[in-house]
Amino acid sequence: GARLITRAKVKKVIIENKQAVGVEYKHNREIYRAYAPNIIVAAGGIGSPIILRQSGIRSAGYDFFFDPLVFVYGTIKGLGNGKSVPMSAGVHFEEDGIVMTDFNMPRMLKIGFDLEILKLKQAFSYADTLPIMIKIRDDLGGSVSNNGWVNKPLTDADKRKLDKGSEHARRVLVNAGASDIYRSYKVAAHPGGTVKIGELVDANLKTRFDNLYVCDCSVMPREWGLPPTTSIIALGKRLAKHLLAADRAGKKQDHAAATVNRETMDAPMAATAN
Repeated sequence: GARLITRAKVKKVIIENKQAVGVEYKHNREIYRAYAPNIIVAAGGIGSPIILRQSGIRSAGYDFFFDPLVFVYGTIKGLGNGKSVPMSAGVHFEEDGIVMTDFNMPRMLKIGFDLEILKLKQAFSYADTLPIMIKIRDDLGGSVSNNGWVNKPLTDADKRKLDKGSEHARRVLVNAGASDIYRSYKVAAHPGGTVKIGELVDANLKTRFDNLYVCDCSVMPREWGLPPTTSIIALGKRLAKHLLAADRAGKKQDHAAATVNRETMDAPMAATAN
């Protein structure tokens, strides 16, 4: 019974009497409103805090993580065309907060990364190239603007982690016989922690407004430097069970109240004599 509206951008949640009753969204240059008994914001670590700010939760979008990463490339003659499955092997240095894994990427993506650091020759050399991804657990910090701009400088500790991980990758490539080893510029993935559990949502992912929930990477309460996909799926399943249970409980209460009202109406009225 659900209706999926594509290319629709939610602007804010409609709040009435401290309850979420719907959303306001833009579609084909027109503003519309949609209403529902429960509103679940799942626009990601950057999109969700922007929507919540416009809805009255102004403290969303601060002190977050975004898993900074770099790629360390090496050339190994005879390696092939670089079309193997990415992230099929790796190692997690948990105490250091560093993940190192293979990462074969699409040709155009590699060209873009290489041109960013002026590696013109390497940009168009795809075959026989082995990229190793270094991703770190970064310190919380930064802010998301109302327009979606991210301001999050890396700390000195973050930079040391990237350097340490890159050195691990360099040694792996050297031992594998690679030449022309170089490192990409910094990028980031998995922004989260902008609407933390325990601060802006409770254990059931509900905000301070009734019927308004958040369920995506933004609710993660701390940085961990690992892909959050399975955790987000688990949170989604848990929230679904919670909402279903609350719906069943509400229907039982309504049924019980209706039964009491019916019995009261059917009961004989006591006659009083003067």
